[in-house]
Amino acid sequence: MNACTDAALLDAVAGAIALQRLAAPLDAMGTRLRTTTENGLRQVAAIGGHAGAVAERAGTVEGHARRQAEVAEEAAAHMVRLEARLGEVERRVGELSAAMAELLGFVGTVETRTKGIGSIAHAIRDIAASTNMLALNATIEAAHAGAAGKGFGVIANEIRNLSHQTMDATARVDNQKDDIEKNVAAMVEAVRRVEALVGRMNESMADCLEDARVARPCVEEGGVLAADLNGQSRGIVEAVGAVQESLASLHEGSASQAAEAESLADHARQVKETSESQLAAVGRLRFAAHERARRSVEELVRGDDVRGMARPRVEAALRRALDQGLFELLYVTDAGGRQIVDNIGLVATAYGDKGLGKDWSGRPWFRHPTGKRETYVSDFYRSAATNAYCLTVSAPVFDAAGNLAGVLGADVDLGRLVELARTDQCRQLNS
Repeated sequence: MNACTDAALLDAVAGAIALQRLAAPLDAMGTRLRTTTENGLRQVAAIGGHAGAVAERAGTVEGHARRQAEVAEEAAAHMVRLEARLGEVERRVGELSAAMAELLGFVGTVETRTKGIGSIAHAIRDIAASTNMLALNATIEAAHAGAAGKGFGVIANEIRNLSHQTMDATARVDNQKDDIEKNVAAMVEAVRRVEALVGRMNESMADCLEDARVARPCVEEGGVLAADLNGQSRGIVEAVGAVQESLASLHEGSASQAAEAESLADHARQVKETSESQLAAVGRLRFAAHERARRSVEELVRGDDVRGMARPRVEAALRRALDQGLFELLYVTDAGGRQIVDNIGLVATAYGDKGLGKDWSGRPWFRHPTGKRETYVSDFYRSAATNAYCLTVSAPVFDAAGNLAGVLGADVDLGRLVELARTDQCRQLNS
């Protein structure tokens, strides 16, 4: 393979690696965008549902507000009529109070006149008593006069009878007068109670009228507020309608964005698959980068520290090898495939431990060096630890007697390997 072809391969691998590095975040971005868009669509659907519910409730509120405005208007009209009627009742109660006062005046006059009748009856009773006394004296004088006094005696008897009748009539008048006085007193008391009741009724009606006058502005204000609430409810319904239209538009945009995100993810997957295919195809060729990795590993297994297979010295040698900046992970097994050192590297392994004591006897990177006694270089693959492309280079470890002592494995970062190979190539061209 000539230098031009090798350089082209290095450029192709470098480009594929760069493309692969770009494809991975692009794929992740497409996935995140699709997830975000799907979440957005769900949120839009949820918001649309909530907006519909709010619109429905706003419609209900508008209906209630409209009915409240109608009821408030009717209440205001009733309050106006109630105020007018209470005013009329107040006037009628005033007239009744005046009539009761006039009746009370008449009752007072009757009471006064009844007392006057009593005085007259008393005077008549005194006159009757005097007349009776006079008739008695006349009878006595007529008896003294003898026959000459008979006519005078008859007149005296008539006077006596008239006196008795007068006294009887006076007694009957006294009795009637007592009954009249009792009835008049009861009527006066009843009229006074009625007057007091009318007074309290008048006060209550005045309070009712005042309450109606005070309540009327409140009811009218309630009507105004209800009308304003009705307008506000209509505004809410219109605003929610606009929100629903915006949500519908947003939903369409999100759906389009979701399709574009899916397309972006598909393109990213295609780029990723293409770059992987390109790297796999190139990885089956062997060029300068492979040789550099091979030389580095073969130089490392020839060192006395590694050939001695003593764990502390082997691990120290592997750590020094990391300074080359080429290796991602280094490890050594014995001749049976059992790892005798910790994993030495710049990244953690995907196995959750340090690898000491692990059996790798079934892996190709172990079986090839032990079977053919030569260095093994794998195809490109994606690292489980870093997700970057790498390759494994392994070489047999021979002791001082030339016997197989174990295998040294090295995971090499492909990007770093290509960078170093291109640097070496440029240095050669410039020298």
